Amino acid sequence: LEKENMHNYLFFKNFFFIIFSILILSNCDSSSKSYELKDFSIKDTASIVKFKISDTENNSIVISRVNESKIWMIEGSNYNATKPSVDLLMETFYRIRVKQDVPNSSLKTIFNRLSVKHKKVEIFTNENENPIKTWYIGSPTQDHMGTYMLLQNDKIKSSIPYITYKPGMYGSLDVRFFTDFESWRSSKVFHYQNSNHIKNIRVNFHTNKIESYHIERKDNSVLIYDTYGKLISNYDTIQVRHYLTHFNNINYNKVMNFKQDIIDSIFLLSPHCSFVLNDIYGLNKVVDFWKIRDKNSETGWDKEYGFIRIDKNNELLRAQYFNWEILFKPLSYFK
Repeated sequence: LEKENMHNYLFFKNFFFIIFSILILSNCDSSSKSYELKDFSIKDTASIVKFKISDTENNSIVISRVNESKIWMIEGSNYNATKPSVDLLMETFYRIRVKQDVPNSSLKTIFNRLSVKHKKVEIFTNENENPIKTWYIGSPTQDHMGTYMLLQNDKIKSSIPYITYKPGMYGSLDVRFFTDFESWRSSKVFHYQNSNHIKNIRVNFHTNKIESYHIERKDNSVLIYDTYGKLISNYDTIQVRHYLTHFNNINYNKVMNFKQDIIDSIFLLSPHCSFVLNDIYGLNKVVDFWKIRDKNSETGWDKEYGFIRIDKNNELLRAQYFNWEILFKPLSYFK
């Protein structure tokens, strides 16, 4: 009888312990629950004001338009973000879809791989200080027709990853998300799609001062002054207006990583031409352009490239000469 009573006591003790444990677990916070989140896309990409890309190798970059002009910029710098890359990500945010579930046989393997190596993309909107969605982007599928990804909505993370894709695209989505500063930096030096946004510009030819000039907008007119500040009375107004439209798609194509003494020696040389541009938004930009000597050229100058310096900083950039040559119009051209 004593053995039977003891057996019953242990049975009920274990039973109530199991029930108690179930009740405790059921009252745990949401972090212990299982969520299968798969709505990766963002329908209103116009509400996105910032996104941060980071990886498991401690690289990160933030692209933001939280500024007065609402232009996409690299946060923490004075550089615009390259527009094609921003547009590509906005399209990805909008069009991404789940292609299929990860097969159960490989679910644990894919989850472990994502934990070890991934790219993390945090997406912020107007209404949220915290990211509205966070993507954890893994490797491509074996056929390169999908990408393993895991979604977090606000603070709730999905318990399983999915295979995602963008309709009409072949290849992995992860290559679209990178953290390299130079790759994100816009190569645009002058980019005024509307030349009316240019308030005034000074063009200085350092080896031929007499051809230097200053163009200024005044009301609906454009005025041109010589190097001494004297107003030119007889000039081709149409050509002056047309000249301002050339400041639309002027770029550099490479950052020159020369030793500092070489960079300093170039900066000590007199530039071929300098531009001082002010726009209606209060932006002031100073750009110096140097021709590159080439003994093998009949002109003595490199026909393909020149060097530029922006705002007197310590960075030397290379520019394609044909892209800039259109700006080297002398004062006599407009008379």
